[in-house]
Amino acid sequence: MAEISKKRTGLGSEHPLCDKIQLIMIILFLAVWGIDSLSLFVFGYSTVLVGLTLLPLRLLPAIASIGFSLYLIAKSHKAVFGKAHDQARLIDSGVYSWVRHPMYLGILMSCLGFFFASPSLLSLGVWLVFFVLYDKMATYEEKDLIRILGEDYIAYQKRVPKWFPKLLHRS
Repeated sequence: MAEISKKRTGLGSEHPLCDKIQLIMIILFLAVWGIDSLSLFVFGYSTVLVGLTLLPLRLLPAIASIGFSLYLIAKSHKAVFGKAHDQARLIDSGVYSWVRHPMYLGILMSCLGFFFASPSLLSLGVWLVFFVLYDKMATYEEKDLIRILGEDYIAYQKRVPKWFPKLLHRS
C-alpha cells in the first residue's frame, strides 16, 4: 500500500485486527502445509501434489518466490520506516510504484514459495483465504489513505495496481 510517513507514527490506520489476522493466518498456513507435507512421508497419503513435478522444478519457483518476497518486504519497510517526515506524504516510488501493498504481497509470496516447494491442496486453500483477508484489510486501509491524502491517493490507485505488478508499462 502507498504508505504515508509522518515521524514514523503518522501512518494511515491499519485494520483493527491486522496483526492478529496476520499472525493467525501465517501460523495456520505453515501448520497446514507442514502437517500435510509430513503426512506424505509418515502415512504415504496427503493432498500434496509432489508427484506432478520433480523437486528441482518445484524449488526454482519456490526460491524465486521467497527471494522476491524478502525483497518486497525489505524495500517497503525501508520506504515507510526509513526516514522521518514532518508531514504526511504519499510514498509512490520503488516497490510502491509496482503495487500498492508490497508488504502484504511479500508475505503472501513467501507462503506461496512454501506451496511451490511442496504443493498441498489444503495449504493452497488456506493461502486463498489469507489472500481474501489481506484484500479486505488493504481495502479498509485504503479508505483511510483516501481520507488523509485525498486526490493524490485516488490518482495513485488509478496508476498502480493493488496486487499484481504490471509487467510492461505503457507510455
